[in-house]
Amino acid sequence: MPGVAVIVIDVQQMFFSGPSPAYRSEAVISGINQLTAAARNAHAPVFFVQHESDASGPLARGSDAWQLPAALVREQADLSIHKTVGDSFHETPLADQLRQKDIDSVVICGYASEFCVNATARRAELLGLRTTIVSDLHTTQDKPHLAADKIVEHQNFVWSNSSMTGRRVKVRPLTDILQTEFA
Repeated sequence: MPGVAVIVIDVQQMFFSGPSPAYRSEAVISGINQLTAAARNAHAPVFFVQHESDASGPLARGSDAWQLPAALVREQADLSIHKTVGDSFHETPLADQLRQKDIDSVVICGYASEFCVNATARRAELLGLRTTIVSDLHTTQDKPHLAADKIVEHQNFVWSNSSMTGRRVKVRPLTDILQTEFA
């Protein structure tokens, strides 16, 4: 029977600490910890995706900025994916690993709503995966033209009201997902 996996995108020190952390950063990390614990209890795989730049860039692999925040719970059995562009599937083993585990459904959360979370969700939809975004567990930072809370709200609207394949990306809150996907 095909299964579900959780994909946590770019929850990294660079975006979740310092003078201007991501919008609702502590609440997002706390919710992700609830989600991933429920997934593990249901024997669903958990993937942590980390963005990285070359050795001289701000997200060089192994740098402080590249690390996961201390508050984010990652277990030894969780899987790691390293990417260099917004789409977590592009030139990474993510799609192959999902196929090998007979996964047909993904639950996505993380950073940044309008960039990496969106790109990954759209690719997952194009790959034929049932795709769900956790509406209250993706985040971003303020932009010159729009506040982070409005970006999050806008992305939830876009995902709920558009499709690239005819199968919409579902947008559901954590409480709903915990009661249905991993109950």
